[in-house]
Amino acid sequence: MEASYIVSQILVIIAYIICGFGFLQKKRIHILIYSSIFNVLMLFQYLILNASMGVIANSINIIRNIIFIYNIKKSKSNSKFILFIFICSTIILTAFFYKTPLDIFPCCIALLGTFSYWISNTKFLRIANIFCSICYIIYAFPIKSYITIIAETYLIITTLIGYIRYEKKNKYLKLDCPKNNI
Repeated sequence: MEASYIVSQILVIIAYIICGFGFLQKKRIHILIYSSIFNVLMLFQYLILNASMGVIANSINIIRNIIFIYNIKKSKSNSKFILFIFICSTIILTAFFYKTPLDIFPCCIALLGTFSYWISNTKFLRIANIFCSICYIIYAFPIKSYITIIAETYLIITTLIGYIRYEKKNKYLKLDCPKNNI
């Protein structure tokens, strides 16, 4: 095995451990901060592997998270315009780098992820993350990414723990969409 591949896999493991800690947090801003660290590590992992779509997708996620964190700190809501920009960017870049029907799968997951971070509701964010993790596990089988399968399983478990710890008390899922700040 090549040293660069081993380093990339170590980055994946560290990234998922950090992301799992994120979903154990109570507040949305803390989840976003851990997610940003995850995306930075994954960006480096994709750089090492020369995977351009992974670099682009994680770059978009980092920018999105920085904007969302800034807005939380300034008590601003995320506008529909911001959501529109990130959704369009994801779709355009997926269309540009499309190679196989399997490429649509991560695009749909990225769209759900962007929407779930845009919504001001940690319960929805956790539920969406569980769905995204299941989808990533399904996606990882054909490409034989076994570390991703193990890591996503870990992420589901930590997300469920966070859900039980902080969200289960609330019977109903209320979506607090950001105000229309366009």
